[in-house]
Amino acid sequence: MATIEVSENALRRAASGEVFARAVQLVDAGKVGDLRAGGTVMSAIVAGIPVSVRILAGGIEGRCECVVSGGGPCAHAVAAALAWVREGEDEDAPDLYGLLRLQSRDWLASRLADLAAGDPALAALLLAEAEDAESSEAVADLRDGLEEVLDELEEDAARRGEYAESYPDCDPLEDLLEEAEECLDDAPDAVRELADHVITRIEGVLDYENCFGSDLTEALERAQELHLQACRAGSPDVPRLAERLVTGALEGGWGVFTDGIARYADVLGPAGLARCRELLARQTGKRHGLEELRASLARAEKGLAQESLAEEADIES
Repeated sequence: MATIEVSENALRRAASGEVFARAVQLVDAGKVGDLRAGGTVMSAIVAGIPVSVRILAGGIEGRCECVVSGGGPCAHAVAAALAWVREGEDEDAPDLYGLLRLQSRDWLASRLADLAAGDPALAALLLAEAEDAESSEAVADLRDGLEEVLDELEEDAARRGEYAESYPDCDPLEDLLEEAEECLDDAPDAVRELADHVITRIEGVLDYENCFGSDLTEALERAQELHLQACRAGSPDVPRLAERLVTGALEGGWGVFTDGIARYADVLGPAGLARCRELLARQTGKRHGLEELRASLARAEKGLAQESLAEEADIES
């Protein structure tokens, strides 16, 4: 079914300039009354004259006492249609989102499935977005679980104080990190953010310096590896990643990202390595991890140069 456009611009095109200007004057002066509409037909009293108007695909057809040279609609008919258009614009549009939220999940799912049944492109889009939403929800649930476990670890470390020995049980933490690894393919960017958060939280627990054994540091290494894999599988913001690697290595104190520039070189690429070089050039004096970072950058740039030469050799051959 063709869509009939009923707008002020459409009415301006349907009438002559003089007729449309007169119609605007009539509407603005409040000369349109008893306006009634049903489907594509409306009626009104315009300046005391009964008018009926039919909306057509090519414009409007008006009937009243007027006779307009050229056969176009008269000012009374255009005024009636214009008043109807403006009346519709003044009405508040329904809050579709708010209305849909009141419906049952089954009804919504049924309607979406019906709409997509005859549209393969829409069906594919809905399926992909539903899978993404499911993956993101799974990562959100994992984050809640990890927060709970890490809160308990930090509370225990804080309660014991600086000089007490603590051998934290990290099995729940390892189990949740393993679950996060399973979400890598479906939601790599969400997993990257999750791993980054876990790294920061574990560093916070280790800062109490009363956690003995290797379990927590091993969990930290696993979170770093998860972060790297998620960066490779996803689409991180390269400049921000470069900043995270440099600041993480210099400010963390637990060896996080010390060799990050070289390990992440394939993700950083030339632009990311340039950003790392810029950040390191700003560092003065001696800082923990600074020399290691500079050495890591040198290895990364050397590797990138070798890859470039190898590609040139392949092209020439």
